[in-house]
Amino acid sequence: MLLITGIILFLIYRTFRSWVRKPFTLRSGIGFEMNEEILEHPAVNMLEQAGYEVLSDKLKIPLSFKVDGQVFHSRLFIDYIVVKNREFYIVRTSRERLPIEWTGSGMRKDFLSFLLLYPDCAGVLYIDLEQETIREIVLTAGESEEDEIANE
Repeated sequence: MLLITGIILFLIYRTFRSWVRKPFTLRSGIGFEMNEEILEHPAVNMLEQAGYEVLSDKLKIPLSFKVDGQVFHSRLFIDYIVVKNREFYIVRTSRERLPIEWTGSGMRKDFLSFLLLYPDCAGVLYIDLEQETIREIVLTAGESEEDEIANE
């Protein structure tokens, strides 16, 4: 009896462990393995102070595009995956050589790919390490109220 119970418990443990470690997909179908080793960094401290739980450190998401039978490879880089109030966020940190243009087209260029690949995310958090700020970028549909008033 003890042997059978031990085997059953071991199988339950292995099933649970493989379920926990399966790729994180966020409904897009493009999954990635969580990087559970979170290194010390000022961005991690800023996120934790703001109430976010850091789930994963830096990730590389491989992408491939097929054009007329030819395959092109690329990748997206995500600095962190965090959760707050049961909502997931993708985190990007500032880079000196890649400044963000805070216009509609600049944000489309820098953040739209993340927001479309992972529609279950509540948004993208952009951490400016120099100014010590966290900005939340959320994709909304339609025109703003100001645009609607101007069109009337």
